[in-house]
Amino acid sequence: MSEKIKKFQSAYKKFEDIFSKIMLMLCVIIFGVMVFSVSYGVLGRYLTFIKSPRWTQELAILCLVWLCFVSAGYAIKTDKHVRMSVIDGIVSKKTVKYFHLGAYIFLILVNLFLVIYGIKLVSLSSNARMAATGWPLNITYFSVVIGGIYGFFMALGRIIKGVE
Repeated sequence: MSEKIKKFQSAYKKFEDIFSKIMLMLCVIIFGVMVFSVSYGVLGRYLTFIKSPRWTQELAILCLVWLCFVSAGYAIKTDKHVRMSVIDGIVSKKTVKYFHLGAYIFLILVNLFLVIYGIKLVSLSSNARMAATGWPLNITYFSVVIGGIYGFFMALGRIIKGVE
């Protein structure tokens, strides 16, 4: 491999690691908000001095949606995403590499689709509001865009790193 390719791979790995740390911190924050929201809602049902607000369920669902889309990129980065590994034992190692390459190319395309149509969803839902919180509904769909961007770069990183 040439020196330029190695430098590019190294630089991309640094970018990938920094981007993943930011996204993981976002996931931790979102998870914390979700735990608080669910806990507060449950306590509000059983303790008379806590009023059970309607927004707790809506906020928990919003957090869950964000976690699903954002954490999918991390699953791609760490190769923990769902796939059929039975084929790996049936075909040759060379063929498996082509299957994996095809899978990551497909993941790039899927994540591009998420970004493009996620932006359209955000735009279309800009006037809608959530029932309990009154927040813009497009906050929910913005997770599709962020998750798609993250997934795109992580799948690209798997190809740049060299598919195993």
